[in-house]
Formats: sequence, structure tokens, C-alpha cells
Amino acid sequence: MRVLFLSTTFPSDLRTYVHGNFKRMGLFVDALKEIAHLDMLFYVRPDRDLSPCAVAKLERAIAEHWDADMSLTLCPKSESVEPSSKWQLYGAGAVNFFRQNGYVTTSGATQVQAFERCLNRKPDLIFAEKLTSMCPLLLTREPMPPVFFDLDDIEHVALMRGVDPQSRWRSKLVSYARVPALCWGERRAIRLARRAFVCSESDRTYLGRFAPLSRLATVPNAVEIGDLLPVTAQPTLLFLGSYWYRPNVEAAEFLLHDVWPRVLKRMPDASLIIAGVDPQNIRGYDGGVPGVEFPGFVDDLGELYRRARVVCAPILSGGGTRVKIIEAAAHGKPVVATKIGAEGLEMRDGRELLLRDDPASFAEACLELLKDSSLCERLGRAAHETASRHYDRANIIRLIQKHVQL
Repeated sequence: MRVLFLSTTFPSDLRTYVHGNFKRMGLFVDALKEIAHLDMLFYVRPDRDLSPCAVAKLERAIAEHWDADMSLTLCPKSESVEPSSKWQLYGAGAVNFFRQNGYVTTSGATQVQAFERCLNRKPDLIFAEKLTSMCPLLLTREPMPPVFFDLDDIEHVALMRGVDPQSRWRSKLVSYARVPALCWGERRAIRLARRAFVCSESDRTYLGRFAPLSRLATVPNAVEIGDLLPVTAQPTLLFLGSYWYRPNVEAAEFLLHDVWPRVLKRMPDASLIIAGVDPQNIRGYDGGVPGVEFPGFVDDLGELYRRARVVCAPILSGGGTRVKIIEAAAHGKPVVATKIGAEGLEMRDGRELLLRDDPASFAEACLELLKDSSLCERLGRAAHETASRHYDRANIIRLIQKHVQL
């Protein structure tokens, strides 16, 4: 069996690419590699070295990383062109899905032709990772085998949540004007696919209002389930993320500036770890905030979770489901999250985690867990059981294989 696998999530650094999007892509790679040879087509930045020698080196590294029988093709994304008129700046994306930010980069003639050349290898099925990777499929006129794709975020929901309420009215209007065309692109992609995968049943139900429910299938994010870690005595909070991703930056700043001062005032010996790549993007990173540590990328996540008493997920925007919460649950760590942060997960407030949206109640929940070991143990154990039941990686891999085997 042969699978053509398209993606825009190129692992430029295989050591530090451990964020949620890459982990989810790896979940599908691991499922497909067991049943097929993978022809992987990545759309990459235009400045990447695409010489045969460089591509061959990358192919070996990626094949070794995933332990997969695979071949690699790289195609540069379309470069963004400076708008020459107000129409190009404000209006084009409102009427044309393929002209919107992100989607324009995979919608040019070069990108479609690269996809069509890969079709010449006669794949048995096509898997597209994310809506951006579906653009060449929507634009080609070539016959295709069955198509599967992963809509891990409902993109129009993420777009609306990402609109800054403090921005100028024109900027907000431009963003909202793009929603109908983006919805059109999502519907087109779902109807083209034999199966479109989403992260949660709530996402599937939502999309089922304007797309065929029979074409939608829930494939949750998943992790390897670790041992149930003991409750740590040290009063340490942890937030883990990649800070090139705007929702993680917003969450870290909410935690750092709105929640942490309230915690520190009541518990001066507490500490906060904000871990992950590119912490310099966080406002206050170099401000010397008392009790806060920015370790950057951490190789040993197990040790990081052993140090933490409470894991925080104060996500305020974005879509999909949060691997960081599932991962904390897989280690038996109690979690305080916002409702958006825990959206779509099979976890309930007061049972597997605590849900709080405003700074004062979020801080109060953190303090409660920092003081109450029995509550930490109860929430952590329940979360671990739920993760084992719903988000075990081996089970989700078998679910993917069941969906795609023809």
C-alpha cells in the first residue's frame, strides 16, 4: 500500500519539534507507516535548501526519526506578495478562500504541480494534514484516490477567537469578513474527503451542522500513558508550550501578569515554571519576575512533571484540544484550565480538573491545589484514569488504521 502524505508542518528541528501540532501529525504517521509506504510532500519556507543533497539528508533524518519506510519531497510555499491595492489588502480574502493568509501559500501553480507529480506515483490513498494541505487537492483537476484529512482545528472558530477585541474596528472587520470564505473552504475540503478527522465529539457535532456527518470522524489527540506520579510537596506551578504560537503566548502572559501575582502574594514560597521554546516572545520574560523560571526547551519532560505540583492551561483562544492537558493527565498531575483550554476533552470540572476563566478564580484554584494534597491526588488519579480510557496512543493508532484501511 502507498500513501501520499501532505503537510505544511515541516519539522525543521526534530529535537525541539514536540509541540501539539507535531505530536498529532506523528500520531497519523505512526498509524500509516505500519500499513503503507509513505510518500511525504512537505510545503516549506521558500528559503529552505532544496538541493538534492539537502533533501536526501533530510529524508534520512526524518525516516530515522519516525522509523518509517518513506520518501521525501519538498516544495516551497508561495511567497506572500505585498498588496498593490486596498482590494488586495482587505477584500480578496473575503471572497476567495485561497487568497487568505496561510492558504495562499499552498494554492499557487507550483504547489499544485508538486502535488500532481506525486500523484504520478499512484498512491492508494491521500492523507492531508491540516486544511492548508488540502488546497492543492481542491485546485487540481487530476483524478485522485480516496482522500483523508485532519481538521485538527476548526479554522473559522480559531480565526474568530483570535481577533483582538482591543484592535481597531477596520482590523476586526477584515478578520470577520474572511469567515464565510473560510467556512466554504472547510466545507469543500470535508466533502472532498472520504473521512475528515477532528479532535473531539463536540467539534464533530458542530461541523455536522453544515457538512455531512458521515464524512466526519473523531480522532482524539493522544499520548503514551505514563506512571501515576506522586503529589510533589514543593509548591510549583507549570505551564508548558511553544511560544511562537500566539495562543500560548497569550496564556503565558495571562498566567504571568494576572494570575501569578495573586498566588505569590498568598504563598511567597511558591514557584512558577514557564517551559518551552521561544520564551523571549512572552512579555515580561526578561523582567526578573520573582519566583518565575524560564528553562526554555526541556528534553526530559518526565522530570519536569515530577517537579510540578499543578499544571496550568490558561488558554484564551485557538481551537482543537490541548495535548498539554492530556499529557499532564497521563502523568496524574492535577490541572487548572480555562474552559477554552479544556474544550472538547472528556474531563469535567471538579472531577478530573478545575476550570476557571477569570484571573482571581484561576489563582484561587491554583492556591487550593498547592495547599491540599488530597485534592491533588484525587484529581490526578481521576485524570489519569480518563487519559488511559480515552487518550491512550496505542488505541488511537488502531482507530486511525481502522478508518483508513480500504
